[in-house]
Amino acid sequence: MQIRDYTEDDRSELLALTLRCWEPVFAAMEAHMNPAIYKPLVPDWQAEQRRSLDNVCDDDGVEVIVAVIEDAIAGFAAIKSHPEDFLGEIYMIGVDPSQQRKGVGRALIDAGLSIIKRNGFKLAMVETGGDPAHEPARAAYEAAGFELWPVARYFKPLE
Repeated sequence: MQIRDYTEDDRSELLALTLRCWEPVFAAMEAHMNPAIYKPLVPDWQAEQRRSLDNVCDDDGVEVIVAVIEDAIAGFAAIKSHPEDFLGEIYMIGVDPSQQRKGVGRALIDAGLSIIKRNGFKLAMVETGGDPAHEPARAAYEAAGFELWPVARYFKPLE
């Protein structure tokens, strides 16, 4: 496995990978959430993932790295700096479902932490969902030494 900087030539492969990564997550979220909340919150997850990927890839303030195995992108991570909060953030991370549980996510987390340290921060943050669909992500972050800071987020559908 090689970890390298993202290039614009990676965009289409990264988009396909992103959609593969999040398809089972959004399916599980939809199965567990109240439809009156899920539908307005996630009207079109594919379009939102495309927009999110474009935003991180086009933002000069975000460092995007990719993990490559046998000439194919196996995963990626986007790292943001938050100097106002004195920390760096692993803002987005995704591993191709065919490459999950093979160390790709951990390699991307470790590379992201190195970038955060290189940028002069002594604190790193990552966010994910507390729902069952995000349990593998939580396990990966905890295995990498992140400590959970509970946050409560509530939604109420409005008629």
